[in-house]
Amino acid sequence: MAKFQSRITVRRYLQRENFAYVPLVLTIKRIYNKFLETCSVKHHDNPGRPAVATTEKINEITEILATTPINSVRLVSQQVNLSKSVIHRTMKNILKYKPYKMHLIQQLYDEDQDLRVELCELLMPILEHNDNDGLIFFSDEASFHVLRLVNKHICRIWSEKNPFVTIDIATNSSKVSVWCAMSSKQIIEPFFFNDETVTEGNYLEMLQNYFYPILQNKRLTKSITFQQNGAPAHFSKAVRSWLNKVFDGRWIGRCGLISWTPRSSDLTSLNFYLWGHLKTNVYKTPVQALDDLKTRITKEIKIIKKETLRDVFSEIVKRLNFCIEVKGSTFEQYL
Repeated sequence: MAKFQSRITVRRYLQRENFAYVPLVLTIKRIYNKFLETCSVKHHDNPGRPAVATTEKINEITEILATTPINSVRLVSQQVNLSKSVIHRTMKNILKYKPYKMHLIQQLYDEDQDLRVELCELLMPILEHNDNDGLIFFSDEASFHVLRLVNKHICRIWSEKNPFVTIDIATNSSKVSVWCAMSSKQIIEPFFFNDETVTEGNYLEMLQNYFYPILQNKRLTKSITFQQNGAPAHFSKAVRSWLNKVFDGRWIGRCGLISWTPRSSDLTSLNFYLWGHLKTNVYKTPVQALDDLKTRITKEIKIIKKETLRDVFSEIVKRLNFCIEVKGSTFEQYL
C-alpha cells in the first residue's frame, strides 16, 4: 500500500494490468488491515464455539444455575461462550436438569395451619359419604383479562429437582369477573359480573336470580351443600342471612356450618383445576374483546366431561389428606 499510495491507486493499477479479478476499494482496505493484524492475507476458518462442553464448562454451568436457577438457555450460553444447543444438551443429558414452571400460591400465616387441618378433617367425611355424591358445590370467582400479560409456559427454572418457585403477578388489561360452581357431576354455567368488581349487592343478586333458579330447575335446592370462600362480598350480613334461609345450615364458608379457612384456595376444585384449565384453552389464540372472552369461557366449560369432574373431586380428597399430613402448610409441591 505504501508503494501505491492509496487503495484507489491500487485498484487502478490492477485494472491497468488486466488482472482477472479486481477487488473493490473496501475489499482492498479489508485485506490490507488483515495483513497488518496477522502478517498474512490467507483466510483462516473461524473455529466458532466448541461443539462439546468440557469439564470446566460443565462446572461453570452448574455454578451459574446454582446461583441463579431462574435463567434461560440463551443467557447461560452467553455467559460460558457455548452455543445454545450445547448448553441445552449439557443441562438435559449430563446434568440431568429439567425446566420447571413457576407456580402461583397464596401466602399462609402461622395461625392458618391449624385451621386448615380442622377444615380438612371436617370436609373429609362429607365428601366421602355416598349420599353426598354430586351434591357438594364448590364456588369461586376469577378475573379473566382480554390481554394475557403473564406467560408462565415460556418461563422455566433449570434444576435437578422441582424447586417449586412462585411469582407474584400484576395485570392491568380489560377484564371480566367470572363466577362458577361445580360438583362431582356437573358445572353451573358461568355468571359474568359486567361491572367487573364483585360486591355484596351484585353477588347476592347473582345467587338469588341466577344460581338459585338453576338449582330449582334441577330440583336440588333441598339437597345440595354450597361452598364459598370468605371474601368480603360473601361475608356480608345480607348474603349470610339468605344462605341460612335457603340452605338451612348446608353451606360452607365464613360463619357457615363449616367455616372456610382463609387462604385455602388450594383445596377448591375451581382454583386448582377449573381456572387454570380455562385460561390454558381460552388464550390459545389472542382474545379480541370482552364478548369474545365470555364466549370462549362458556364454550370451554360446556365441553368438560363428566369423567373429568369425578377425577377432579377425587383430587380434592387427595389434597385434603396431603394438607392434614403436612399439618396445614402448603403441599402442592408433593402432589
